[in-house]
Amino acid sequence: MAMVEFTAEVTVKCPPERAFDYFADHRHVAEVLEGVSRWDPVNAKTRGVGARYNVEMVALGFPLKSVLRLNRWRRPHVIGWISESGLIKQEGSFTFTKVRSGVRIELRIAYEPPASVLGAAVARRLDWMVRQRLQRTLERIREKLEADGSRASREVDGPVH
Repeated sequence: MAMVEFTAEVTVKCPPERAFDYFADHRHVAEVLEGVSRWDPVNAKTRGVGARYNVEMVALGFPLKSVLRLNRWRRPHVIGWISESGLIKQEGSFTFTKVRSGVRIELRIAYEPPASVLGAAVARRLDWMVRQRLQRTLERIREKLEADGSRASREVDGPVH
């Protein structure tokens, strides 16, 4: 069965390093990724290739549990993962590309629908919903990073009179 892939992207007015560091902190994932209720480290390693996470999300009203392992980590360019266990085989990444106005962040998630043909048919019908969910996630992250950057700038520069 072929993988189903979703992508979303957003441009954020901040340096790639700051965007990367935000995503590198696992505590932010469940906070901003719709449908994800848990993204907890399996052990003390929480950063870099080999870090593993217990993940819980809800899809179509069904709770899904899996263990994801980071398989790509290159600051400030990419954070990627693959599933080690769980009902749905998946992989994904965040990529960070410097652009004139800041950083372009792309989220890519690919998964193999369960139940072969039936799963693929359901996945196609849900395509627009998943894409909207990913885009809203990136929009929230942009708002957070730009608000944090604005606040940090005011603290460094002092109040404007």
